Amino acid sequence: MTEPSRPAAASPTPAPAAEGAPRKRRPPRRVEVSRVQVLSPAMRRVTLTGAELQGFEVNDPASYMKLIFPEPGQSEPSRPLPESPRATTMRTYTPLAVRADMHEVDVDFVLHGEGPASTWAAQAQVGQVLYLMGPGPGYKLPAQASRYLLMGDDSALPAFETILARLPPTVPARVLVEVTDAAEERPLHSPAQLDVRWVVRGPDNTQAGRALEAAMRQVGFSAEQASIYLACEASAMRRIRNLLTDHHGVGRSQIVGRGYWKLGKVNHPDHDYGDDA
Repeated sequence: MTEPSRPAAASPTPAPAAEGAPRKRRPPRRVEVSRVQVLSPAMRRVTLTGAELQGFEVNDPASYMKLIFPEPGQSEPSRPLPESPRATTMRTYTPLAVRADMHEVDVDFVLHGEGPASTWAAQAQVGQVLYLMGPGPGYKLPAQASRYLLMGDDSALPAFETILARLPPTVPARVLVEVTDAAEERPLHSPAQLDVRWVVRGPDNTQAGRALEAAMRQVGFSAEQASIYLACEASAMRRIRNLLTDHHGVGRSQIVGRGYWKLGKVNHPDHDYGDDA
């Protein structure tokens, strides 16, 4: 939301920000859990509500927001102050449905049991409090793309759903999703011409991306004018990205890579795009 324009005399041109100056953070928003929905054995959809969501707008699919969770012994997190260090228990998630008129946003959690956010989501109850920061930018749909390929594991499903919802009905979209168990499969929807393949890797996370890579080799695809969104475990994302560029003739500019988690790390950085692959 932008501030209304003012006469030039009342609004002098601000001095440019110093190079390297930190970006000003949006104030954190206090939100409460209003609903918890079981989507599958390992996926929960939590609806967050609060008057402080006034003005919360998401313009791009696969956008992100940060959630701040209680520390051990807290019933709710402390409100972060602008000058305070970043909260230690803060994780990045994709905002799903945003109902601005109701001050609500949905967020999906994968219950992988490997960190404080997953532990919190497993016991999430109505009335519990979190703090929300964001949203940040997302994925810009390429105007020239004639087909889409979305590849990832269960951590990428929320981003996939927001992308699929924005695709036009004239384009084919193939989706490959790697999950730990066939019970995680659920319907995905899109106006696009949708082809969804679920592949099971089993509970061994050291095999992350292997089933996804095998499925990609199996189904095949045309790289011409294709836009590819690849999001999964960080090392697997790099391995599959190199396979696409080196053996399938895909240009680097056609691939958007996201390392949503990394084997052996509890708090993987949220800006791992695999550009070093």
